[in-house]
Amino acid sequence: MLSLKNLWRRKTRTLLTTLGIAVGVAAVVVLSAFGNGMADGFGAIGASSDADLLVSQKDAVMIMVGALDEGIGDEIRQIRGVAAVAGTTVGIVQMPESPYFLVAGEDPRSFAIKRYKLLAGRQVAAKREIMLGRQSAENLKKAVGDTFRINDISYHVVGIYETGQNFEDNGAVIGLEDAQRAFDKRRQVSYFKLQLDNPSYREAVRAEIESRWENLGVTRSGEATSQDEMLKIYRSMGWVLGVFAILVGGLGMMNAMLMSVFERTREIGVLRAMGWRRWRVVRMILAEALIQSIIGGAIGLGLGAGTIALASQAPAVAGLLSGGMDPATGAQAFVVALVLGLVGGGYPAWRAARLAPLEAMRSESGAAVKLGLVARLLSRVFRFNAARNLLRRPARTLMTVLGLGLGVGFVIALSGIVEGSKVMITSLLSAGQADIIIEQANASDSMFSAIDERTVSQLRLDPAVKNLSGLVFGTTAVPGLPFFIVYGLDPRESYAAHYAVQEGRPLQRPGELILGRLAANSLKKSVGDSLRFGGGSFEIVGIYETGAAFEDAGAVIPLREAQRIFGKQRQVSFVGITLHDSSQADAVARSMEQRYPDIMASPTADLTERMQDFATTTATMNALMALMVLVGGIVMMNVMMMSVFERTQEIGVLRALGWGRRRILGTVLGESLTLCAVSAVAGAGLGLALNWLFTLTPDYGDMLAPSYSPATFGLAVAMALSLGVIGGLLPAWRAVRLSPLEALRYE
Repeated sequence: MLSLKNLWRRKTRTLLTTLGIAVGVAAVVVLSAFGNGMADGFGAIGASSDADLLVSQKDAVMIMVGALDEGIGDEIRQIRGVAAVAGTTVGIVQMPESPYFLVAGEDPRSFAIKRYKLLAGRQVAAKREIMLGRQSAENLKKAVGDTFRINDISYHVVGIYETGQNFEDNGAVIGLEDAQRAFDKRRQVSYFKLQLDNPSYREAVRAEIESRWENLGVTRSGEATSQDEMLKIYRSMGWVLGVFAILVGGLGMMNAMLMSVFERTREIGVLRAMGWRRWRVVRMILAEALIQSIIGGAIGLGLGAGTIALASQAPAVAGLLSGGMDPATGAQAFVVALVLGLVGGGYPAWRAARLAPLEAMRSESGAAVKLGLVARLLSRVFRFNAARNLLRRPARTLMTVLGLGLGVGFVIALSGIVEGSKVMITSLLSAGQADIIIEQANASDSMFSAIDERTVSQLRLDPAVKNLSGLVFGTTAVPGLPFFIVYGLDPRESYAAHYAVQEGRPLQRPGELILGRLAANSLKKSVGDSLRFGGGSFEIVGIYETGAAFEDAGAVIPLREAQRIFGKQRQVSFVGITLHDSSQADAVARSMEQRYPDIMASPTADLTERMQDFATTTATMNALMALMVLVGGIVMMNVMMMSVFERTQEIGVLRALGWGRRRILGTVLGESLTLCAVSAVAGAGLGLALNWLFTLTPDYGDMLAPSYSPATFGLAVAMALSLGVIGGLLPAWRAVRLSPLEALRYE
């Protein structure tokens, strides 16, 4: 087959192009596995075949963050048709081996504990006993009889279980009372599971519960819940991230196919003169692109599956992965690779078909270069050789800049959003005045932070403290906004002044609410209206503006009301402390941590650097940057290798004229670094434009306000240098190895 022969003639280029597609497909598969794993894991919590109904907090964004009074279970048990009620308390803890370790608290006497199929040992039956999931036991090298520590409390491993859900099998189960103590949720559960006397009672029991408790939602396994919006975000996250990698690889393919047309111009002219029609030429070029896409897609699927299997052995990420490569995701990634093959080969095929036979046959060695008007003008501006050499193939240079710029721009855009989030979180928690922020020690996510009010009272007595404010932070759902941020404050504390009321008045009594300007606009609410969430109705008594979108898109309610809604009885999420002497923030924070091991005290400027949320985000950023460097490096290597191939005779002439190997090496690397530098500039522009588009998103765009630091753009420069060196070394090495005689004979 002619297409295969053509690919085999340039084995190095074919290999690099195929590898670029393979890495892009593997990225989609692996990143989708993380997104699907998180969605499947959180979605599986509370969903099982051993229960007829699930009772949870109606407006909770995630079922696991709900908080219900344990006594409600006793009342539900009295409803006609209910055979058994089992309450479960769920928590995510940060451990040295894993930042997100799921721990479920089950009553040893309830039917719910039977869903954990034992592989070894027995079920928990007493305090300080624990069952480990099969995967967590293997990864952490624990067995029945060992000890296991959670939040500095030792538990005795009595059993190893398996449920078939990756998130649960990478976690643990302890007794319900132990979990309530460990997560400071005394007499509270995350949800209830119900078994009925007869499945025909489902609708009657559901109606009875929802009529008696306005804050409760009742669902069957598999039914839609309020957390579905969050799960959709998790599932789409992998695609959003992976598509950038595969796009870079796809543009690299277009570049390679375009170069193939350039160097075979005379050959195509001969074929056209022999009677080949344009459509036959198009089919030949498209076939070459599709062959590389098919092979690259197949290799990518294998790479993705292997990476998932390898990552599943690492405790830090094992619980966040789906069990393996999802066939649907693999099929979608493969189809995307084929589409990229068609698109990547489309323009080169169209260009090849447009070549007139006579014009094509006049081409010299398939490498004729005719500078266009723009290229000629630019060549006069950029006088140095590296830039002028790049302008000899403006189409190839443009596509390379676009491909690499996409990767660089994606990293800059994501970095800007992360930095913007840090600025907003710091502003939110400090209220523009706190010198120290207190969070629960070892909290895997700020959403789970809980600090006992007794600790807050003791902190208030510290002589270095000028004033102190507690904050309860949570998200819920209201009609029109699936993610609604709620802040709970004591109106008498200094934080309340931060929420400057522009219309109406400040909070004064329970049942009242002040609404952020952005939220008021989105919900079309004004002073005097009411807003329902958390099982209650709140009267809007004021509209506030702080200038921070993260705050202005939410609402403020009295502290006690927020504690009730988010299950933090006598607890706060964060504490902001203003000192008499701000310069002593570091010393006071260290002193507080030593006296109270359950808290993490940070000077405001250092807060986000110590939060696990941002530590995980930073690790993800580093992984994505490494991925983009890998894919971009392959594309750059391919481009520079093509440049060396087409200029083989030219290099031979230069060597014959006395150019040394070091000078040849410098020329090739200089072109590579110049191309990457231009790509970095283009990428910076793309990243800024991408973030600007994000800010236009209805409802949530204002919350995605980016922030840029010199480090953000330093990242682009570092990526550019890395791409230039990685992509230019092999072609430069090949160029310096050419002997003058061999190069001059090159056809």
